[in-house]
Amino acid sequence: MNKRFAFIFIRYISLFVALSFLVICAGLIIFFTAFNSIFSSSVDKLEAGDLIYAVEETNGHYSFSDSFQEGLEENGYSAYLVNDDADTLYPNINYNVKDTILDNLSNVIALPYKKGEHLIMIKEGENNTPDINNREDIDTSRLIDSLYTHNYNRYNYHIENGSLLFFESMTQHDYAYTDEFTDEDIRLFKLIGILFILIPLIVIALTIIMAIVLTRKLSRPLFFYADWLTQLSKGLLYKPSSLHNRRKAQKMYRELDAAVESLNTQLLNDRLYQNQIDYYRNRWMSQISHDLKSPLTSIYGYAKVMPHFPDDQKKYTLLISDKAKYMENLIDSLNSNFKLETAQMEIDKDMFSLTGALNEIVSTIGYDKINISADLDDEHYYGNKLYIERMFINLIENSLDHNKLNPDIDIYLTDENNGVCIHYKDNGKGMDHSSAENLMKNGVTSKNNSENHGIGFSVIKDAIEFHNGSFTVLPSESGVHFKIYLY
Repeated sequence: MNKRFAFIFIRYISLFVALSFLVICAGLIIFFTAFNSIFSSSVDKLEAGDLIYAVEETNGHYSFSDSFQEGLEENGYSAYLVNDDADTLYPNINYNVKDTILDNLSNVIALPYKKGEHLIMIKEGENNTPDINNREDIDTSRLIDSLYTHNYNRYNYHIENGSLLFFESMTQHDYAYTDEFTDEDIRLFKLIGILFILIPLIVIALTIIMAIVLTRKLSRPLFFYADWLTQLSKGLLYKPSSLHNRRKAQKMYRELDAAVESLNTQLLNDRLYQNQIDYYRNRWMSQISHDLKSPLTSIYGYAKVMPHFPDDQKKYTLLISDKAKYMENLIDSLNSNFKLETAQMEIDKDMFSLTGALNEIVSTIGYDKINISADLDDEHYYGNKLYIERMFINLIENSLDHNKLNPDIDIYLTDENNGVCIHYKDNGKGMDHSSAENLMKNGVTSKNNSENHGIGFSVIKDAIEFHNGSFTVLPSESGVHFKIYLY
């Protein structure tokens, strides 16, 4: 049993760990997918908030991240971090890129990095920018601002008669510098917060669910045995309805199932044996009271007349002694006969009431869904009472054992062909004719076969053969219908 419980715990704990791992993996996948969707823009679609991952700053010194550098190379851009005057802060310090910007004006992208600092990306190559004559007069700060993408620019530029002019943009969007929180940052923080809250909650929920499932798995079958033991404690010697799925209980608690079934069987056999003993004891008491009445009457009479015949006291004393000796021998004889009869009760035949025996069985088992009816000229039957009782108990017990809900049982007795015909019916799940015939022919039990009705045919076969009878399975719309002859 310990190994089975260990296997069950290992199986469910493994399932719990696997589900938790899947939840964590799913959370990480969601996080990195969202992260990439937020911060993996291509170089020419880069936004101001993305620069925190593109530009690295250490002790006031700047550099570009490897992934950003790779993106620049793949798209043919050169990048510079500059101040308002277009002097480079990185990579070539103290180098001014204003002329380079003007020479490649149509191929320049600018983004705000920090206040007074900007990222300039230039794709050098084909250039359709016309000559600009007023280079010295151009406000470098406005020039850089007019090159901002994503409508971050406050100014737009146009070239008129070789002069670069600026006008205010009507579609400017607000932006945040890299040392400020952007909408993307806030989205990321929210995502992290949600995942840090959601994943533990899911793991806790999984823990609770697995605990409930494991508890039901282990404890629910025990309810069946609790019901069964409660019935036994009340003297109801039959299995309760299998609402808690006894098959799973048998598989998980084989030792407990075997022990409780053995207890049920032992209590039932003890009750039957006690009934038989009570029968023979009552008969013994009846015999001994009858047989001792006459010598006790004689002893009483002699004792009464002895005072009136003092000369005959010796004679009366001998008569009383003889009667006492007779009583002693009579009691010894009756005791011997009682022991012999009880020892032989499994093979002896006697006259008894069939309906009375059936009512005793119903009372012994305590099952109240049995209907007994009889149409007999003489309800007394000459046979072995113990065999008959065991046959009926086996039929009833297995009707209860092999149906999920305890069925209704009908037993009908009639006279037929100089014997007794017994019709036994229940409204359970039934069994096919060929299975019953094979089991009766082989005289084996099918109690461990969940697909069959589970009749202990060896017991029934012995009872029927002892009484020279026969057994037939009759067709039935539901449940079973057995026809048994006893001669």
